Amino acid sequence: MNIIANENVFEPIIEFLRSEGHNVISVRHSSLSGASDDEIYEKAVKEELIILTMDKDFSRIIRFPPQRCGGIIVVKLYKMTVDKTTELFKKNFNTMDKKKIEGQLVIITKDGVRIRGIRTSE
Repeated sequence: MNIIANENVFEPIIEFLRSEGHNVISVRHSSLSGASDDEIYEKAVKEELIILTMDKDFSRIIRFPPQRCGGIIVVKLYKMTVDKTTELFKKNFNTMDKKKIEGQLVIITKDGVRIRGIRTSE
């Protein structure tokens, strides 16, 4: 998968995804550092990237339609240590059917994974 990881995504999560063979652009370590949500979204649309974020704003599918980009994964694992957040992310990410992410809003919480959105057929 080709992923753009927002600045708020913990580095161990990015490292995990890369170790699994995914191409991950870290906003924090790129020319996009400090970019607005709209700028990140537009890059994802242009390059068909999956947005990975801990920013709840990206779960607003009217403003950020996931079907226009590669999909959006919102990690809602708050008030936990980086290690615990990473552990839960890995557990939930590994249970997901990666084919169902495309064009969808995926929400990862401590209780599991929810997928929202409208799949378009072309």
